[in-house]
Amino acid sequence: MKKYNTAEFQPVAEEALSNTVKAPDNLLSIFPGNPQLSQVFQFIEANYNQPISLYDVAVAVGYCGAYLTDLVRRNTGYTVNDWIVERRMAAARNLLLETDQCVSQIAQAVGYQHEGYFFRQFRQHHGITPKIWRKTQRS
Repeated sequence: MKKYNTAEFQPVAEEALSNTVKAPDNLLSIFPGNPQLSQVFQFIEANYNQPISLYDVAVAVGYCGAYLTDLVRRNTGYTVNDWIVERRMAAARNLLLETDQCVSQIAQAVGYQHEGYFFRQFRQHHGITPKIWRKTQRS
């Protein structure tokens, strides 16, 4: 992952925030419109397709990892990693529906370095494999 300098991180103006933030790929963002966490969600949105961690997000927004974990969990009920995974799953579902890319291509496109790990996480979140999910959603 490229180093992310916090000086380069431009928060969205408060008036641009609504209940949801538009994702670059025109998906409705899965993130809540919480102004206190907007930088966190913007960083995840901009970088979910790369291998990022809690540490990367914390550095980008200027918090230590432990504080950021507590802040996000208190405000949303979920961890930073949960939000990263959920954004990746939303992008994966979109690619499964809208493209004919194979599962390994989709896994890489949404930030997973290992297809097997993507497969396991998808199955945990959806109860079925990506291929079966695609087939059932398209029929």
